[in-house]
Amino acid sequence: MVGTYFPLAFCDEGYVSLKKLFLLATMWFISLPLALFAGEEFFRNFIQTDEREILKRMSIEEKVGQIFIFGFTGTSLSIEYRSWIEAGRLGNVKIFSRNVQSRQQVRLLTDSVIALASGSSHGIPPFIATDLEGGRVNHVRFPGMPSIPSASKMEGELQCAETARVITVILQEMGINMNFAPCADVLTNQKNSVIASRSYGENPEFVFEMVRVFVLEQVRVGILPTVKHFPGHGMTDFDSHFEAQSVHTSVRELKRVHLLPYRRLIRKRLLQSVMVSHVTYDAIDPENPATFSKAVVERLLRRKMRFRGIIVTDDLEMESSEMHAGGIEQAFIRAFEAGNDLFLVAHSKKKQTLLLQRVPELFLNGALSEEELDRRVLRILRMKKRTLSRFYSFLQRHSLLSEQ
Repeated sequence: MVGTYFPLAFCDEGYVSLKKLFLLATMWFISLPLALFAGEEFFRNFIQTDEREILKRMSIEEKVGQIFIFGFTGTSLSIEYRSWIEAGRLGNVKIFSRNVQSRQQVRLLTDSVIALASGSSHGIPPFIATDLEGGRVNHVRFPGMPSIPSASKMEGELQCAETARVITVILQEMGINMNFAPCADVLTNQKNSVIASRSYGENPEFVFEMVRVFVLEQVRVGILPTVKHFPGHGMTDFDSHFEAQSVHTSVRELKRVHLLPYRRLIRKRLLQSVMVSHVTYDAIDPENPATFSKAVVERLLRRKMRFRGIIVTDDLEMESSEMHAGGIEQAFIRAFEAGNDLFLVAHSKKKQTLLLQRVPELFLNGALSEEELDRRVLRILRMKKRTLSRFYSFLQRHSLLSEQ
């Protein structure tokens, strides 16, 4: 199947060809790299060891490494990223379109991340994340990759399940175990060009049902879906990548509309990971973007909604984050103090290096609580054990079945 061109999977006339795509996509497993199948074996000690024991043996640099997820340039890892991963100083990576040349190349890339992480002191598996929502948001697009319908094209559970299944197979085949998707944003502002087709629509009940189907399909095989953008981006008329702006949505509307998908997912114990937006919600905290807001992250999401999973920041380098905070180090400090667990720094190696140098000292000198750091790291380790053991086990079982 290497190099095979797949025709368009979806067009306005229908989505029947999506079923054909799924059958073709499942055949990609034939050429999966060895390290993906061996992942369960590589990380066996981590899977079998109590995460509290692992935490006790970790240095402050290794703990800090687990709470960061870095993007990078190029189609392979540079020596700096390789050394960070191998030393346990970087626990997670993010794949962008700039890292993608072909399916085979991405497989080799994720294979190298797995091998390097397995050779670190504690052999902790990495989250290897990307954005693959369908539609225009696809950070792993490669030559010959078929078109995947956007959320706005979904008309019901069957279509959504088939689309999510195709996305899941593509991610598995590439060795990507974390997906910054789906969007649970309820599109109440039709002038919202940033979310637009990324939303399942303006009906919060329908949005919940589609998000539920998408999440179930990924969780089934050990991919960690990160639902976004909490507590809602569907009411905005600006791009939070570039603008730090406020929305004036009332608490009543937030609860009734925008928080409904999250509440339902938490109630059904389906929500494992959430990405917080950089939008400021005047009704909750008029002074801070959600990323920096204890009122949003700690009081609303953790306490009131009783969310127990991982809370992920959007890219801290975005102007709406870094410029608002006054620098990348301050952006991290404020996001940590707000209660986030996993911190995305997507672009600048210079800023990433600065953080890896300075953040451990913040915990050692008491500027930030090491006890609180331990809680965040423990949450991440538990999530990795729960999801990634299933991810690599599924690939290994599939490999054995395909050989029979």
